[in-house]
Amino acid sequence: MLSAATQSLSRTARRCKTCVRSALPTLSRSAALRARSLCTSSAWPSFLAPPTATDAIDILYAESEDILLNLATEEYLFEHVDIRNPLLLLWRNRPCIIIGKHQNPWKECRVQLLEQDGVTLARRPTGGGCVYRDLGATPRPTQPPHIGTQHHLAAPAGDSGFSFINPHASVEDQRDYKTMNNGVLLEALARFGLGAEMSGRNDLTVDGRKVSGSAYKLRLGSAGGAGRRSLHHGTMLLDVDLAALGRYLTVNKLKMQSKGVASVAARVLNLRERVPSISHDAFCDAAAAAFEAKWESRSASRRTLSVSELDRIPQLMQIYERYSEWEWRFGKSPSFSHSLEHKFGWALVDVQLEVANGVVARGRVYSDCLVPSLIDALNDELAAGAGSLTYDSRGVADLCSRARARLEGEASLQVARDCYLPELQEWLTAAL
Repeated sequence: MLSAATQSLSRTARRCKTCVRSALPTLSRSAALRARSLCTSSAWPSFLAPPTATDAIDILYAESEDILLNLATEEYLFEHVDIRNPLLLLWRNRPCIIIGKHQNPWKECRVQLLEQDGVTLARRPTGGGCVYRDLGATPRPTQPPHIGTQHHLAAPAGDSGFSFINPHASVEDQRDYKTMNNGVLLEALARFGLGAEMSGRNDLTVDGRKVSGSAYKLRLGSAGGAGRRSLHHGTMLLDVDLAALGRYLTVNKLKMQSKGVASVAARVLNLRERVPSISHDAFCDAAAAAFEAKWESRSASRRTLSVSELDRIPQLMQIYERYSEWEWRFGKSPSFSHSLEHKFGWALVDVQLEVANGVVARGRVYSDCLVPSLIDALNDELAAGAGSLTYDSRGVADLCSRARARLEGEASLQVARDCYLPELQEWLTAAL
Protein backbone atom coordinates (compact mmCIF):
# COMPACT_ATOMS: atom_id res chain seq x y z
CA MET A 1 0.00 0.00 0.00
CA LEU A 2 1.18 3.51 -0.73
CA SER A 3 1.49 6.02 2.07
CA ALA A 4 -1.07 8.81 2.37
CA ALA A 5 1.51 11.36 1.25
CA THR A 6 2.35 9.35 -1.83
CA GLN A 7 -1.30 8.78 -2.76
CA SER A 8 -2.25 12.46 -2.75
CA LEU A 9 -2.39 14.15 -6.15
CA SER A 10 -0.75 17.48 -6.88
CA ARG A 11 -3.51 18.40 -9.31
CA THR A 12 -3.34 22.18 -9.39
CA ALA A 13 0.21 22.54 -10.68
CA ARG A 14 -0.34 19.96 -13.40
CA ARG A 15 -3.95 20.69 -14.43
CA CYS A 16 -3.11 22.54 -17.63
CA LYS A 17 -0.50 20.14 -18.92
CA THR A 18 -1.09 16.56 -17.79
CA CYS A 19 -2.28 14.42 -20.69
CA VAL A 20 -2.39 11.00 -19.12
CA ARG A 21 -4.73 11.19 -16.13
CA SER A 22 -4.18 7.71 -14.82
CA ALA A 23 -4.34 8.58 -11.11
CA LEU A 24 -0.56 8.87 -10.86
CA PRO A 25 0.46 8.64 -7.20
CA THR A 26 2.29 11.95 -7.11
CA LEU A 27 3.04 13.71 -3.86
CA SER A 28 1.74 16.79 -2.14
CA ARG A 29 5.24 18.18 -2.29
CA SER A 30 5.28 21.07 0.13
CA ALA A 31 3.52 19.12 2.89
CA ALA A 32 5.64 16.06 2.31
CA LEU A 33 8.91 17.95 2.36
CA ARG A 34 7.96 19.93 5.45
CA ALA A 35 7.14 16.68 7.23
CA ARG A 36 10.58 15.37 6.33
CA SER A 37 12.54 18.47 7.29
CA LEU A 38 14.41 16.54 9.98
CA CYS A 39 15.77 14.07 7.44
CA THR A 40 18.74 15.19 5.39
CA SER A 41 19.81 13.71 2.05
CA SER A 42 23.31 13.22 3.45
CA ALA A 43 22.10 10.66 6.01
CA TRP A 44 23.07 7.10 5.21
CA PRO A 45 19.96 5.16 4.12
CA SER A 46 18.81 2.88 6.92
CA PHE A 47 17.85 0.13 4.47
CA LEU A 48 21.46 -0.42 3.34
CA ALA A 49 24.21 -2.27 5.14
CA PRO A 50 26.25 0.19 7.29
CA PRO A 51 28.83 2.15 5.26
CA THR A 52 31.56 0.61 7.38
CA ALA A 53 30.55 -2.89 6.21
CA THR A 54 32.56 -3.13 3.00
CA ASP A 55 32.28 -6.91 2.76
CA ALA A 56 28.49 -7.09 2.33
CA ILE A 57 25.91 -7.14 -0.44
CA ASP A 58 22.50 -5.44 -0.38
CA ILE A 59 19.33 -7.06 -1.72
CA LEU A 60 16.29 -4.78 -1.71
CA TYR A 61 12.71 -5.79 -2.48
CA ALA A 62 10.65 -2.73 -3.46
CA GLU A 63 7.23 -2.48 -1.88
CA SER A 64 6.22 0.22 -4.38
CA GLU A 65 4.39 -0.73 -7.57
CA ASP A 66 4.56 2.84 -8.92
CA ILE A 67 6.93 3.06 -11.88
CA LEU A 68 7.69 6.73 -11.21
CA LEU A 69 8.69 6.07 -7.61
CA ASN A 70 10.70 3.00 -8.59
CA LEU A 71 12.63 4.91 -11.25
CA ALA A 72 13.25 7.73 -8.76
CA THR A 73 14.50 5.24 -6.16
CA GLU A 74 16.90 3.70 -8.64
CA GLU A 75 18.27 7.12 -9.67
CA TYR A 76 18.63 8.19 -6.04
CA LEU A 77 20.64 5.10 -5.19
CA PHE A 78 22.80 5.26 -8.29
CA GLU A 79 23.47 8.99 -8.49
CA HIS A 80 23.26 10.24 -4.90
CA VAL A 81 24.32 7.45 -2.54
CA ASP A 82 27.96 6.47 -2.19
CA ILE A 83 27.24 2.78 -2.74
CA ARG A 84 29.96 0.71 -1.05
CA ASN A 85 28.74 -2.82 -1.82
CA PRO A 86 27.14 -4.66 -4.75
CA LEU A 87 23.40 -4.01 -4.71
CA LEU A 88 20.41 -5.76 -6.28
CA LEU A 89 17.04 -3.97 -6.32
CA LEU A 90 14.04 -6.09 -7.30
CA TRP A 91 10.82 -4.33 -8.24
CA ARG A 92 7.61 -4.45 -10.26
CA ASN A 93 4.96 -2.04 -11.50
CA ARG A 94 1.29 -1.57 -12.07
CA PRO A 95 0.47 -1.32 -15.83
CA CYS A 96 2.76 1.24 -17.42
CA ILE A 97 4.60 2.20 -20.58
CA ILE A 98 8.26 3.15 -20.18
CA ILE A 99 9.87 5.07 -23.04
CA GLY A 100 13.55 5.80 -23.61
CA LYS A 101 15.08 9.19 -22.94
CA HIS A 102 14.85 10.38 -26.55
CA GLN A 103 11.65 8.70 -27.66
CA ASN A 104 8.41 10.27 -28.84
CA PRO A 105 5.43 8.95 -26.82
CA TRP A 106 2.93 9.88 -29.53
CA LYS A 107 4.82 7.78 -32.04
CA GLU A 108 5.51 4.87 -29.69
CA CYS A 109 2.07 4.36 -28.14
CA ARG A 110 -1.59 5.31 -28.16
CA VAL A 111 -1.47 8.09 -25.60
CA GLN A 112 -5.24 8.61 -25.39
CA LEU A 113 -5.82 4.89 -24.79
CA LEU A 114 -3.31 4.95 -21.95
CA GLU A 115 -5.32 7.74 -20.37
CA GLN A 116 -8.57 5.86 -20.85
CA ASP A 117 -7.23 2.62 -19.34
CA GLY A 118 -5.29 4.20 -16.47
CA VAL A 119 -1.87 3.11 -17.75
CA THR A 120 1.01 5.29 -16.55
CA LEU A 121 3.48 6.65 -19.08
CA ALA A 122 7.00 7.12 -17.74
CA ARG A 123 10.25 8.28 -19.32
CA ARG A 124 13.51 6.81 -18.08
CA PRO A 125 16.85 8.68 -18.23
CA THR A 126 18.56 5.93 -20.24
CA GLY A 127 18.22 5.10 -23.92
CA GLY A 128 16.60 2.19 -25.68
CA GLY A 129 13.10 1.34 -26.77
CA CYS A 130 9.58 1.41 -25.43
CA VAL A 131 8.38 -1.36 -23.08
CA TYR A 132 5.11 -2.34 -21.44
CA ARG A 133 4.99 -3.67 -17.88
CA ASP A 134 2.21 -4.94 -15.63
CA LEU A 135 1.39 -7.17 -12.66
CA GLY A 136 0.05 -10.09 -14.68
CA ALA A 137 -3.35 -11.72 -14.68
CA THR A 138 -3.05 -13.67 -11.42
CA PRO A 139 -5.55 -12.43 -8.77
CA ARG A 140 -3.96 -10.45 -5.97
CA PRO A 141 -4.32 -11.74 -2.37
CA THR A 142 -7.36 -10.38 -0.52
CA GLN A 143 -5.46 -9.92 2.73
CA PRO A 144 -2.39 -7.67 2.83
CA PRO A 145 0.72 -9.82 3.37
CA HIS A 146 3.05 -9.32 6.28
CA ILE A 147 6.11 -7.19 5.51
CA GLY A 148 9.14 -8.45 7.39
CA THR A 149 12.78 -7.50 7.26
CA GLN A 150 13.72 -10.73 5.48
CA HIS A 151 10.75 -11.40 3.20
CA HIS A 152 9.13 -9.44 0.39
CA LEU A 153 5.50 -9.12 -0.53
CA ALA A 154 3.63 -12.02 -2.06
CA ALA A 155 2.64 -11.03 -5.58
CA PRO A 156 1.28 -12.40 -8.87
CA ALA A 157 3.39 -12.67 -12.02
CA GLY A 158 3.48 -9.98 -14.72
CA ASP A 159 7.15 -9.15 -14.97
CA SER A 160 10.00 -8.46 -12.58
CA GLY A 161 12.37 -5.53 -12.69
CA PHE A 162 15.99 -5.82 -11.62
CA SER A 163 18.61 -3.14 -10.98
CA PHE A 164 22.22 -4.07 -10.27
CA ILE A 165 24.44 -1.30 -8.91
CA ASN A 166 28.11 -2.24 -8.73
CA PRO A 167 30.71 0.06 -7.14
CA HIS A 168 34.04 0.01 -8.96
CA ALA A 169 37.12 -0.27 -6.78
CA SER A 170 39.07 2.24 -8.92
CA VAL A 171 39.54 3.54 -12.42
CA GLU A 172 41.53 0.38 -13.08
CA ASP A 173 38.59 -1.81 -12.08
CA GLN A 174 37.72 -3.16 -15.52
CA ARG A 175 35.61 -6.11 -14.44
CA ASP A 176 32.75 -6.88 -16.82
CA TYR A 177 29.91 -6.33 -14.37
CA LYS A 178 27.26 -6.55 -17.07
CA THR A 179 28.31 -10.11 -17.93
CA MET A 180 28.61 -10.93 -14.23
CA ASN A 181 25.08 -9.71 -13.60
CA ASN A 182 23.73 -11.59 -16.59
CA GLY A 183 25.35 -14.66 -15.06
CA VAL A 184 23.29 -14.08 -11.92
CA LEU A 185 20.10 -13.90 -14.00
CA LEU A 186 20.99 -17.01 -16.00
CA GLU A 187 21.65 -18.89 -12.75
CA ALA A 188 18.31 -17.70 -11.37
CA LEU A 189 16.52 -19.06 -14.45
CA ALA A 190 18.49 -22.31 -14.25
CA ARG A 191 16.94 -22.86 -10.81
CA PHE A 192 13.62 -23.24 -12.67
CA GLY A 193 15.16 -25.68 -15.16
CA LEU A 194 15.38 -23.02 -17.89
CA GLY A 195 18.35 -23.01 -20.23
CA ALA A 196 18.59 -19.30 -21.04
CA GLU A 197 21.43 -17.60 -22.87
CA MET A 198 22.71 -14.12 -23.65
CA SER A 199 21.78 -12.73 -27.06
CA GLY A 200 23.05 -9.58 -28.72
CA ARG A 201 24.05 -6.67 -26.52
CA ASN A 202 21.23 -6.57 -23.99
CA ASP A 203 18.90 -9.56 -24.21
CA LEU A 204 18.42 -12.96 -22.60
CA THR A 205 16.57 -15.62 -24.57
CA VAL A 206 15.00 -19.02 -24.03
CA ASP A 207 14.71 -21.20 -27.14
CA GLY A 208 15.53 -18.16 -29.24
CA ARG A 209 12.73 -16.02 -27.78
CA LYS A 210 13.41 -12.91 -25.73
CA VAL A 211 12.61 -13.13 -22.02
CA SER A 212 14.65 -10.19 -20.76
CA GLY A 213 15.99 -6.87 -22.01
CA SER A 214 18.35 -4.53 -20.18
CA ALA A 215 20.47 -1.41 -20.37
CA TYR A 216 23.82 -0.45 -18.85
CA LYS A 217 25.16 2.88 -17.62
CA LEU A 218 28.52 3.86 -16.13
CA ARG A 219 29.01 6.69 -13.64
CA LEU A 220 32.62 7.85 -13.95
CA GLY A 221 33.02 9.47 -10.53
CA SER A 222 36.06 11.61 -9.77
CA ALA A 223 39.33 11.62 -11.71
CA GLY A 224 40.79 9.28 -9.11
CA GLY A 225 37.90 6.85 -9.46
CA ALA A 226 36.00 7.67 -6.27
CA GLY A 227 32.26 7.28 -6.79
CA ARG A 228 32.74 5.21 -9.94
CA ARG A 229 29.93 2.68 -10.31
CA SER A 230 27.72 1.02 -12.90
CA LEU A 231 23.98 0.48 -13.27
CA HIS A 232 22.56 -2.53 -15.08
CA HIS A 233 18.77 -2.60 -15.13
CA GLY A 234 16.07 -4.44 -17.04
CA THR A 235 13.01 -6.68 -16.87
CA MET A 236 12.20 -10.38 -16.83
CA LEU A 237 8.99 -11.45 -18.58
CA LEU A 238 6.94 -13.80 -16.41
CA ASP A 239 3.30 -13.47 -17.41
CA VAL A 240 2.86 -10.04 -19.02
CA ASP A 241 -0.33 -9.31 -20.95
CA LEU A 242 1.19 -9.64 -24.42
CA ALA A 243 -2.05 -8.46 -26.01
CA ALA A 244 -1.38 -5.09 -24.38
CA LEU A 245 1.79 -4.75 -26.44
CA GLY A 246 -0.36 -4.47 -29.54
CA ARG A 247 -3.10 -2.52 -27.83
CA TYR A 248 -0.84 0.22 -26.48
CA LEU A 249 2.38 0.09 -28.48
CA THR A 250 1.27 -0.68 -32.03
CA VAL A 251 0.41 2.65 -33.58
CA ASN A 252 -1.04 3.39 -36.98
CA LYS A 253 0.33 6.82 -37.85
CA LEU A 254 1.83 6.26 -41.28
CA LYS A 255 2.03 9.97 -41.97
CA MET A 256 3.91 10.88 -38.81
CA GLN A 257 7.55 11.79 -39.30
CA SER A 258 9.71 11.92 -36.18
CA LYS A 259 13.29 12.33 -35.15
CA GLY A 260 12.67 10.01 -32.22
CA VAL A 261 14.10 6.49 -31.90
CA ALA A 262 11.48 3.90 -32.91
CA SER A 263 11.14 0.84 -30.71
CA VAL A 264 12.16 -2.47 -32.23
CA ALA A 265 9.57 -5.22 -31.98
CA ALA A 266 11.00 -8.42 -30.55
CA ARG A 267 9.76 -12.00 -30.45
CA VAL A 268 9.12 -12.50 -26.76
CA LEU A 269 8.27 -15.34 -24.40
CA ASN A 270 6.42 -15.32 -21.10
CA LEU A 271 8.29 -17.70 -18.79
CA ARG A 272 5.00 -19.11 -17.51
CA GLU A 273 4.70 -20.84 -20.87
CA ARG A 274 7.65 -22.96 -19.73
CA VAL A 275 7.24 -22.87 -15.94
CA PRO A 276 3.53 -22.43 -14.99
CA SER A 277 4.36 -21.99 -11.30
CA ILE A 278 6.79 -19.09 -11.72
CA SER A 279 5.84 -15.87 -9.97
CA HIS A 280 7.42 -12.55 -9.09
CA ASP A 281 8.17 -13.80 -5.58
CA ALA A 282 9.71 -17.02 -6.85
CA PHE A 283 11.88 -15.23 -9.40
CA CYS A 284 13.05 -12.71 -6.81
CA ASP A 285 13.98 -15.52 -4.42
CA ALA A 286 15.96 -17.24 -7.16
CA ALA A 287 17.68 -14.02 -8.25
CA ALA A 288 18.60 -13.16 -4.66
CA ALA A 289 20.00 -16.65 -4.06
CA ALA A 290 22.04 -16.47 -7.26
CA PHE A 291 23.30 -13.00 -6.31
CA GLU A 292 24.39 -14.29 -2.91
CA ALA A 293 26.15 -17.23 -4.55
CA LYS A 294 27.99 -14.86 -6.89
CA TRP A 295 29.29 -12.90 -3.89
CA GLU A 296 29.51 -15.85 -1.51
CA SER A 297 32.44 -14.39 0.41
CA ARG A 298 30.28 -11.45 1.53
CA SER A 299 27.48 -11.25 4.06
CA ALA A 300 24.04 -10.62 2.61
CA SER A 301 21.62 -7.97 3.83
CA ARG A 302 18.04 -8.52 2.61
CA ARG A 303 15.42 -5.83 3.17
CA THR A 304 11.95 -4.89 2.01
CA LEU A 305 12.18 -1.28 0.86
CA SER A 306 8.98 0.32 2.15
CA VAL A 307 7.32 3.36 0.62
CA SER A 308 7.21 5.01 4.05
CA GLU A 309 11.02 4.91 4.19
CA LEU A 310 11.30 6.51 0.77
CA ASP A 311 8.80 9.20 1.73
CA ARG A 312 11.24 10.43 4.37
CA ILE A 313 14.08 11.14 1.90
CA PRO A 314 13.59 14.67 0.50
CA GLN A 315 16.16 14.28 -2.27
CA LEU A 316 14.46 11.14 -3.53
CA MET A 317 11.07 12.86 -3.40
CA GLN A 318 12.43 15.71 -5.53
CA ILE A 319 13.57 13.19 -8.13
CA TYR A 320 10.14 11.55 -7.96
CA GLU A 321 8.47 14.89 -8.58
CA ARG A 322 10.64 15.44 -11.66
CA TYR A 323 9.73 12.03 -13.06
CA SER A 324 6.03 12.82 -12.49
CA GLU A 325 6.04 16.18 -14.26
CA TRP A 326 4.42 16.59 -17.67
CA GLU A 327 7.49 18.43 -18.91
CA TRP A 328 9.67 15.35 -18.35
CA ARG A 329 7.26 12.67 -19.54
CA PHE A 330 5.89 14.51 -22.58
CA GLY A 331 7.69 17.83 -22.99
CA LYS A 332 11.04 16.11 -23.55
CA SER A 333 9.73 14.56 -26.76
CA PRO A 334 11.61 15.26 -30.01
CA SER A 335 10.17 17.62 -32.59
CA PHE A 336 7.88 15.95 -35.11
CA SER A 337 5.13 16.60 -37.60
CA HIS A 338 1.76 14.91 -37.75
CA SER A 339 -0.59 14.80 -40.71
CA LEU A 340 -4.18 13.77 -40.02
CA GLU A 341 -6.98 13.38 -42.54
CA HIS A 342 -10.61 12.37 -42.12
CA LYS A 343 -13.72 12.32 -44.31
CA PHE A 344 -16.73 13.62 -42.41
CA GLY A 345 -20.25 13.63 -43.79
CA TRP A 346 -19.92 17.38 -44.23
CA ALA A 347 -16.32 17.73 -45.48
CA LEU A 348 -12.86 16.29 -45.94
CA VAL A 349 -10.57 17.70 -43.25
CA ASP A 350 -6.76 17.66 -43.41
CA VAL A 351 -4.88 18.82 -40.28
CA GLN A 352 -1.12 19.48 -40.41
CA LEU A 353 0.68 19.97 -37.10
CA GLU A 354 4.28 20.61 -36.13
CA VAL A 355 5.03 19.74 -32.52
CA ALA A 356 8.02 20.66 -30.36
CA ASN A 357 8.45 19.63 -26.72
CA GLY A 358 4.87 18.39 -26.58
CA VAL A 359 3.39 21.72 -27.73
CA VAL A 360 1.91 22.64 -31.11
CA ALA A 361 4.42 25.04 -32.67
CA ARG A 362 2.56 25.49 -35.97
CA GLY A 363 -0.61 24.13 -37.47
CA ARG A 364 -2.93 24.45 -40.43
CA VAL A 365 -6.33 23.00 -41.33
CA TYR A 366 -7.30 22.35 -44.96
CA SER A 367 -10.81 21.41 -46.00
CA ASP A 368 -13.52 21.55 -48.66
CA CYS A 369 -16.02 22.49 -45.94
CA LEU A 370 -18.95 24.59 -47.18
CA VAL A 371 -18.78 26.64 -43.97
CA PRO A 372 -15.40 28.34 -44.43
CA SER A 373 -15.82 30.34 -41.23
CA LEU A 374 -15.28 27.13 -39.23
CA ILE A 375 -11.93 26.45 -40.91
CA ASP A 376 -10.97 30.11 -40.61
CA ALA A 377 -11.69 30.02 -36.88
CA LEU A 378 -9.54 26.92 -36.39
CA ASN A 379 -6.63 28.37 -38.36
CA ASP A 380 -6.84 31.69 -36.57
CA GLU A 381 -6.70 29.95 -33.20
CA LEU A 382 -3.85 27.68 -34.28
CA ALA A 383 -1.89 30.79 -35.22
CA ALA A 384 -2.84 32.67 -32.05
CA GLY A 385 -2.17 29.69 -29.78
CA ALA A 386 1.12 28.58 -31.34
CA GLY A 387 3.44 27.55 -28.55
CA SER A 388 0.69 27.28 -25.93
CA LEU A 389 -1.58 24.48 -27.18
CA THR A 390 -0.43 21.16 -25.76
CA TYR A 391 -0.44 18.15 -28.06
CA ASP A 392 -3.06 16.20 -26.12
CA SER A 393 -6.79 16.01 -25.45
CA ARG A 394 -6.71 19.19 -23.37
CA GLY A 395 -4.98 21.08 -26.16
CA VAL A 396 -7.61 19.90 -28.63
CA ALA A 397 -10.37 20.97 -26.24
CA ASP A 398 -8.77 24.41 -25.84
CA LEU A 399 -8.47 24.85 -29.62
CA CYS A 400 -12.08 23.88 -30.27
CA SER A 401 -13.37 25.98 -27.39
CA ARG A 402 -11.61 29.05 -28.77
CA ALA A 403 -12.84 28.34 -32.29
CA ARG A 404 -16.38 27.92 -30.98
CA ALA A 405 -16.19 31.34 -29.31
CA ARG A 406 -15.35 32.87 -32.71
CA LEU A 407 -18.52 31.35 -34.15
CA GLU A 408 -20.88 32.59 -31.45
CA GLY A 409 -23.66 35.03 -32.23
CA GLU A 410 -24.22 34.10 -35.87
CA ALA A 411 -27.28 31.94 -36.57
CA SER A 412 -25.96 30.76 -39.95
CA LEU A 413 -22.96 29.19 -38.18
CA GLN A 414 -25.01 27.19 -35.65
CA VAL A 415 -24.64 23.87 -37.49
CA ALA A 416 -20.88 24.32 -37.72
CA ARG A 417 -20.66 25.36 -34.07
CA ASP A 418 -22.98 22.73 -32.58
CA CYS A 419 -22.53 19.78 -34.96
CA TYR A 420 -19.38 19.97 -37.06
CA LEU A 421 -17.03 21.26 -34.39
CA PRO A 422 -17.92 18.61 -31.75
CA GLU A 423 -17.44 15.89 -34.37
CA LEU A 424 -14.06 17.30 -35.31
CA GLN A 425 -13.00 17.54 -31.65
CA GLU A 426 -13.97 13.91 -30.98
CA TRP A 427 -12.05 12.66 -34.03
CA LEU A 428 -8.95 14.78 -33.43
CA THR A 429 -8.77 13.74 -29.76
CA ALA A 430 -8.88 10.06 -30.70
CA ALA A 431 -6.44 10.52 -33.59
CA LEU A 432 -3.65 11.99 -31.49
